[in-house]
Amino acid sequence: MRLYSTVLKLSSLIFIAVAAVHLLLGLGADQMLGAVVPPGALTEPSLDSQNRFYGVAFALYGVALYICAKDLVRFGPILKAVLAVFFLAGCARLVSWGIHGRPAPLVMGLLATELVLPPLLYLWLQKIIPSSGQS
Repeated sequence: MRLYSTVLKLSSLIFIAVAAVHLLLGLGADQMLGAVVPPGALTEPSLDSQNRFYGVAFALYGVALYICAKDLVRFGPILKAVLAVFFLAGCARLVSWGIHGRPAPLVMGLLATELVLPPLLYLWLQKIIPSSGQS
């Protein structure tokens, strides 16, 4: 159980770091991932605002993982919800891919982690704390 909690806490730091990068760089963070962002879009106030907002909102995953890591039994249902939402967010990337085409290679890497890690963490959690018919 301790290893699982440590993995969640380290993961939380990654989410918070990503949020900080988006706060500091705005759409420039997406450029770092290989997105083609026209120069005019970089300074468009609404796009910049949206990108920084969603980027910082991403920190909520980090906060939730950190809190859940402190008491897996108590916060297990919340952790399962966080993992499900993160997996569904990865599925949303598939929708975008289907509509607009394949994203940049780094974004493809993110997609892979979003589709693989949440189910693995869920299954690992189930082995650590078997469900007693409650979910």
